Amino acid sequence: MDPSGPRLWAVNTTGVRLPYMRRLLGVLVATVAAAGALAPAAAPTAVAAPWRPAINVYLADGVTPAGATTLHPGDTLVVKGSGFDPAANTSGFPVPVPPGVPHGVFIAFGAFAPHWRPSAGAPESSRATARSGVQWAMARTALDRVPTAPFDFRRTIYQQWVPLHPNGTFTAKLKLSTPKTIPAGARWGVYTYGAAGADNASQELAVGVHYSTAPGPNTPKPPAHNLLWAYSPSFYRTVSGTTQGSVTGSKGAEVDKAGRMSFELVDGALVGGNGTLRFRGTVVASTRFHLYEVALVDPILVVRGGQGVLSMATSTTNMNGTDATRRVDIADVDLRGATPDGKTGAAVTFRPGISPQVLALLSTGPASPLDLRLTGR
Repeated sequence: MDPSGPRLWAVNTTGVRLPYMRRLLGVLVATVAAAGALAPAAAPTAVAAPWRPAINVYLADGVTPAGATTLHPGDTLVVKGSGFDPAANTSGFPVPVPPGVPHGVFIAFGAFAPHWRPSAGAPESSRATARSGVQWAMARTALDRVPTAPFDFRRTIYQQWVPLHPNGTFTAKLKLSTPKTIPAGARWGVYTYGAAGADNASQELAVGVHYSTAPGPNTPKPPAHNLLWAYSPSFYRTVSGTTQGSVTGSKGAEVDKAGRMSFELVDGALVGGNGTLRFRGTVVASTRFHLYEVALVDPILVVRGGQGVLSMATSTTNMNGTDATRRVDIADVDLRGATPDGKTGAAVTFRPGISPQVLALLSTGPASPLDLRLTGR
């Protein structure tokens, strides 16, 4: 994670600019301006003993050095840092950390290009990570100064937060996974650098590790892809492109490079065009900084006479992800022209009353066809 300025969901699936989203953008700008005005000026740099950042990388026990051990997806590394000034990095992006508040430091596992350092102008694309492999070290006193309304920026940080103690130490656990895109000449390793746009060359450290993308003993078993759906033709493009966000799957769900969500069948069958199918999996669509974060969880498809209603548990607000969900009827699904092997997709029509509001805005255009692949289990 290496955030840059946010772009909100300002267009609907038909490309029409939405006044509602413009108003939200205005609120965000006002919030950032107010936070900057209220934040105290950065204190002068102390002339005391210099901070000397250093990191050590261990296996999951937190004791055994990672050394030459070959690691795989699903493994855990423990990173112990020392010498990181908790009061440093007071400038960077104005969100999610207000100006004047120490931004902290990212601790990341990933594949980084030889030219990766932010202080040297390396682009974000040079640092390939997955969210599970990034932690955010910040002093508790700094985290407490991050706003919670009208956008909960503190929640954004807290999801990845590890305490940066007054003596400059931290301990972070990184869950390893393979990023979707890897830059040319990249080197696997653990890296630290200033968080949220803060450039600090002294905190840009790297420790190489031996990583294989092949499955290992801790690699999660890939879920079956029994329900496949892109939601709408512009859903993935809007989230990952317009908002510079991401769409990710877990707990039985995956999202492919084309943006199609897949969920794994838990139980149920269709007999004579009737039945109830229950799937498992969690997909989270989020903007940059997770200002908006919407979850789609555990689909249920109830079919009568070849026509079904698809429901999912969705976030109760635009910003709380999986913190709280409720089941919502998302769409009508016509399976009469589909085939059991999923080679012919079922026609889908969005239902009224979809929530939360951001998801409703992304559901105003046509829905993508839905594939069911129930054979071969």
